[in-house]
Amino acid sequence: MEWYRSVFRDDERELNDCIEQENKLVVRYTGWMTYKGDWFDIPANDQRVKETGMMLFLFEGERVKELWCENSDAAILYELGAFRKDTYKVF
Repeated sequence: MEWYRSVFRDDERELNDCIEQENKLVVRYTGWMTYKGDWFDIPANDQRVKETGMMLFLFEGERVKELWCENSDAAILYELGAFRKDTYKVF
């Protein structure tokens, strides 16, 4: 988490969906943050970027037993100019 805070600052999060079933909780979120540098040698330019993601929590009693995360790191790298538009056909 310390590394993340050094690379991205001024982050804001929005909870888009929260679904609970038995011992599982799924959260879908959107976040915006300012890039400060030191990620894959991409120059810092104080650019605001958008991240989306989902987190799946598995509980055992009242404690989190497992946490699974999927986020949009590739899209953030694209926003920062690390990929050319024609690099991959996934965007």
